[in-house]
Amino acid sequence: MQIDKNTQAAFYFYSEMVKDSRGSRPRGADAEWFVSLTESERQAEIQRHIDSVNEMTEFLEAEYNADIKYLKSFGDFLKE
Repeated sequence: MQIDKNTQAAFYFYSEMVKDSRGSRPRGADAEWFVSLTESERQAEIQRHIDSVNEMTEFLEAEYNADIKYLKSFGDFLKE
């Protein structure tokens, strides 16, 4: 299957994000699905993953800060 350079670059970026969140890169049907999307659909899918990572990061930061606050209730702990 021949794909243009923009699609290749978008797929590489998408596959790196998927690998980071799921542990493995998309293959086979997932790869064919992504390549079959229009440019705007690919960009929307990439944005969806970016938004998901941002939401998880915000959640983990809030959880971390809550843990620090809870631990400080037992004494004076320093962040390191």
